[in-house]
Amino acid sequence: MRQYNRIIAVIEPRRSEQLALKRAIEFAKYNPRVEITALRLVYDFSADIHVLNRMSEEATRQDVLATNKKQLDDLLEPFIKESPVKITPKAVYTRDIAAGILAEAEHDNCDLIIKAANNHKVLDSILFTPIDWYLLRNSKVPVVIAKDHEWKAGGNIVVAVDFSFEGHRGANVALLREAQQLSMITKGKIHLVNSASVVLPTIMLEVPHYAPEVFAQSIVKEHKRRILEFAKAHNIPEENCHIKEGMPDEVIPEICNKLDADAVFVGSAGRSGAMAALIGNTCEEIVDYIAADLIVLNNKTLNSEKD
Repeated sequence: MRQYNRIIAVIEPRRSEQLALKRAIEFAKYNPRVEITALRLVYDFSADIHVLNRMSEEATRQDVLATNKKQLDDLLEPFIKESPVKITPKAVYTRDIAAGILAEAEHDNCDLIIKAANNHKVLDSILFTPIDWYLLRNSKVPVVIAKDHEWKAGGNIVVAVDFSFEGHRGANVALLREAQQLSMITKGKIHLVNSASVVLPTIMLEVPHYAPEVFAQSIVKEHKRRILEFAKAHNIPEENCHIKEGMPDEVIPEICNKLDADAVFVGSAGRSGAMAALIGNTCEEIVDYIAADLIVLNNKTLNSEKD
């Protein structure tokens, strides 16, 4: 279970409110040891125009970087004055924003990356990989996709657990441990959420007198047994366990919104390329449909926890 002591808050231009920085400061309220790097990634195509010689390219790049650094300093000035936490402005030139964020996270040995949520569209998910999706798939530390809402004292923290096969048990424990870390510093209440996806085998349709509703009830019953068993092993009250028949992208947002959750912990398979576009990941399917912050651990994050 990691300590959130070094946090990168991604500063984005043309935003009226810097949600990532706001959420990082929220973390700092509960942990005075937090150090925040307010990271502004900079790219300007004019610095790479090939008609310019190398000296002109470098001069243009430095000028662009200096301008953005000044804007960042001006943006952070009121935050630095009002907050007791250490906030360090950092402007870095990069041709790849998403890769640049991960490179800085590794360079600074950070524990957490916070980025404000983007609005995804259908074509984006098929033709492009938005920056936050890239972070969710490739980061070696947890990523917070921050939403525009206030954290409440003692608010609800949701862990989306998956019992579809035994290999997910380790991921469930890792997600819970991260949630417990957040719960300790915010005094929040942990809830477990599980969706029982009922997929009727085609061959069963040919069985005489077969009742699909009986099959569905047996699936839900088995999921309930597993979530209660998991909750008991980790001292989670039974009333904080929520299970419902349906697909994860429907069940998780519905329950989270009913609980008015402040944060939702979810695992990501970390798929990329055509596989991600065609199949998607649960965290990417639900990010637009919950009002809470989404805190994601992918396979790389989980593997780094084991090392």
